[in-house]
Amino acid sequence: MDRTDEQLALASVAGDAKAFGILVERLRAPLTGYLGGMLGKRGDDVEELAQETFLIAWQKLPELRNPGSVSPWIYRIAGNLAMKHVKKKRPLPLTEDPPARNVDDVRAERLVSLVKAVGQLKEPYRDVVLRKHFSGDSGEKIARDVGVAPGTVWSRLSRAYAELRAMLAKEEGVQSRRPL
Repeated sequence: MDRTDEQLALASVAGDAKAFGILVERLRAPLTGYLGGMLGKRGDDVEELAQETFLIAWQKLPELRNPGSVSPWIYRIAGNLAMKHVKKKRPLPLTEDPPARNVDDVRAERLVSLVKAVGQLKEPYRDVVLRKHFSGDSGEKIARDVGVAPGTVWSRLSRAYAELRAMLAKEEGVQSRRPL
């Protein structure tokens, strides 16, 4: 029988590295998706931040007050690391002569615009969007992790979608079809 996150956290606090390894493997993919969504990219930076998140979590396990909330606690560590990472990184300048655009380029540009827009959302909205679409969490799991009612999660998602539509429409120079 699979142990719950809480059982694994309790065993980890007691020094069971194998239990923590199971927890890491369970959370690695959704956490990497969450970080990728926050940073707007995939790859080495995201993997390094995920590894750093788990290292910090292992080191700070004795400070974990509620083992039942180990998953949101790890996500908070990851979110804080991602924000520090964003502040340190500076964008590279664009070349003067951009290449010709094709359909894939347009899709990629739209995806970049979407990820940037998600990054501009206020924290409670950004968090639910990232958890829902980049980590693949259900609304009920997000509600448990964040400590709000499921209806609040759906309300935040709805508000986030409206804000994203408005931001993307503004960027494209088109008025949003749906009111906020």
